[in-house]
Amino acid sequence: MGRLFVTLGSLAVRAWIFTLQVVGAFVKLVGIRLFSLDPATLVGDVEQKCGRKLSIATNPVWMDGLRLVASRTNTECDESQLSGRWLRENYVKWSIVKPLIAAECALARHPQISDVSISRPVFITGAGRNGSTLLQDLMCCYRGVRYLRIPECMDPAPLDGSRDLDPIWRQERQKFWKDYVSINEGGVMDLSGHSHRLTDSSPEECVLLLSKYLFWFPLVTFGGNCDGVEWSLSQPDFTHHAYRMYKRELQLLLYFDQMIDGVDTDSVKLVLKCPLHTVYHNIIRKVFPDALIVRLHRDPVDMTTSFCAMFETLRKVYSTKTSHDPLHLGEAKLKWVSLTCNRMVEEGVVDGTIDVRYLDLKKDPVGTCAMIAEAAGLNHNEVVEQKIVSCLKERFRQRESAHRPGPSYYGLSPTAVRQDLQEYCDMFKV
Repeated sequence: MGRLFVTLGSLAVRAWIFTLQVVGAFVKLVGIRLFSLDPATLVGDVEQKCGRKLSIATNPVWMDGLRLVASRTNTECDESQLSGRWLRENYVKWSIVKPLIAAECALARHPQISDVSISRPVFITGAGRNGSTLLQDLMCCYRGVRYLRIPECMDPAPLDGSRDLDPIWRQERQKFWKDYVSINEGGVMDLSGHSHRLTDSSPEECVLLLSKYLFWFPLVTFGGNCDGVEWSLSQPDFTHHAYRMYKRELQLLLYFDQMIDGVDTDSVKLVLKCPLHTVYHNIIRKVFPDALIVRLHRDPVDMTTSFCAMFETLRKVYSTKTSHDPLHLGEAKLKWVSLTCNRMVEEGVVDGTIDVRYLDLKKDPVGTCAMIAEAAGLNHNEVVEQKIVSCLKERFRQRESAHRPGPSYYGLSPTAVRQDLQEYCDMFKV
């Protein structure tokens, strides 16, 4: 029955997207411009439906970020790409604006969360496509580890509604998750072989949670370069504020664990993963002074090519003008990999940081996890090792291979890439 629902949901989404494409092609042919995304209207529509105001919308820096997202859409989606506009508009409304309203309400109701401690959180970072998801899954085999799930990245509460959550918002989140499954597992956006399987209980990275403030996901996904990161780096005070809010949402999550489930939060170890954290290590160390940062390293050519293959699939959903251009993707993803690798070179060797090579993780996953566990204060034992081995077997069983074109397809020269990032390759021995 569940599979039937996913199939029917997928067909409905596909039919709607096809209808928008047909209408878009017609209106472009006759020279009509239907609409453009307007940030104030987006926020106003959601506020009206929720019956609540969004406080952060009064922050001019946050609104500038939302304007950047709208500008990207209006520039890259012409009238023949109404499906891309529809998906983008709905993403901004229901994955950014509405979760922010819910988060603001929850934080206002529970000011006592400031007393919740976050002890020695583990941040798994690096450029991405470097084994970070594998490492996070393996570290979650340890007793006392807490990770984020996709629904909790929207706001810190489960889908079953057993915690203090607005009933209307709970229904919207349940609907959002069902639609999300229909799109991702029903074939509308097939990331098989490019990404881990998406479920409502598997470990997920924090990109969605922080994207509510810094617009990482929409700008990285909708656009073709590092606009979102460059924008946030140009606003250091606001970015610091965003990480403080991120910490408060994590505290809210742990508070609910404590109050509802009786969890001793002092013994909980958060394991948080997101490649985008890599350029904000300095802010992370200020907001989480005792954080353990694990930087993963891999051959930059392999990382860039893997990024290109994944985003080539991902961006087809949003129908942007440049999304299907492999040379554009190669340039954009190389820019990101270069930015993050050079940031790590500038940092050098830092206290409270562990460097792990992707090849070492693959060669000795148990030993790599044991090393990180010791630094994080986690208990490594035979039971954990058995869980790690079982996790590896399950991942291997579920793994789906996907055809990935070589670097040349994306206009990448392996020799040139390695020469440009020679210092990174030498420093971290990749």
